[in-house]
Amino acid sequence: MKLLLFSAIIAGLLTAISSCKEVGPNINLHGNANSVSDTTYIESPVAAPESRNVLIEEFTGVNCPNCPAGHALEASIESSYAPGKVVGVALHPINSLGTKFPFSLQNLEDPYAGTLLSILGNPGAEPCAAIDRVLFAGQSYIPSLRDYWSSFVTQEMTSPTQVNLALSDMYNASNGVVTVVAQIHYTQNVSQPNNITIELTEDSVVTAQLDGSVIDTFYVHNNVLRSILTSTTGDNVAYNANVTLVEGRVIQLVYQDTISSQWNPQHMSVVAFVHEHANSQIVYQSRKISLVN
Repeated sequence: MKLLLFSAIIAGLLTAISSCKEVGPNINLHGNANSVSDTTYIESPVAAPESRNVLIEEFTGVNCPNCPAGHALEASIESSYAPGKVVGVALHPINSLGTKFPFSLQNLEDPYAGTLLSILGNPGAEPCAAIDRVLFAGQSYIPSLRDYWSSFVTQEMTSPTQVNLALSDMYNASNGVVTVVAQIHYTQNVSQPNNITIELTEDSVVTAQLDGSVIDTFYVHNNVLRSILTSTTGDNVAYNANVTLVEGRVIQLVYQDTISSQWNPQHMSVVAFVHEHANSQIVYQSRKISLVN
C-alpha cells in the first residue's frame, strides 16, 4: 500500500509540473550512482518562505571522555524546540578519539566525517559542532566548542531562509532500498552556487563509549551518520547552465540507496540540507524525516 501511495505521489508531481512553463528532463545528470532523476520548473505564484530549521553537525568519538556531555547538550537543544526544528547528525571521524574498543559492538568511524571536518576547519578538540556551517563572530573555525552551541542555534533560528525544502521517502523492506525525493523551492534569487546533501542516520545504536573515566559498554548513540547518498560535499542543484537559482525555481531530485542489514530501519531517518558551495558552506535549510513512516 505504501509503495502504491508513493508511486501515486511521484506520478502526481510529474503530472503537475508538466503544465508549468519550464520542465527539465527526468534523467540523471549528476553522474552520482545514487541519483535517479532531476526535474526543474518555475512556479507561479512563488511559495511563501518557511521558517528555518537549524542543522547541528556534531563531531564526536567513542574514545572522547567529554563527548557524552556533548550528546546530552545536543539532545537538550533539540528537545527545547518543536520537533524537526533542530536537525542533528553525529559524525565520528577516523582518529584516536574514534577508535572503537576491542569489545565494542560496532565501529562508528566514518571517513566522510574526517573529510567534512577538514573542509569546515578543525578546532582540535571534540566534541565540536557546526551550526548551519556558519562561521560566527569571534570563532576561528566553523565547528565550535559546546559552550557556544545553544546561543548559535538561537541566533540561527531567527535568520531568514532563501529556500523551502520538502522531503519524502519510500522504504522497500523486501530489498532494503530507500527512495528519497527532495524538492527545493527558491523563494528569492540566490547568487551563490548551491549543493544538496542527503544522508541517512540511525538512533538507538548501542556500542561502548568512554564517559569521563568510565567505559559505558552499552551506551546508546543517536543521530549516527550511516550513509551519504550525495557526494561528500553534496551535489550541485543547478545541474546544467539552464538551471538558474531564481525566485520561483523548483528543483526536484530523486535518490536511492540500500540499507545495510546491520542497521535498524525503524530507528533511521533521512536528513537533507541545501547549502552554499563556493566561498562558504552556509546551510540555507535542512529537513529530517523518519525512514519508516
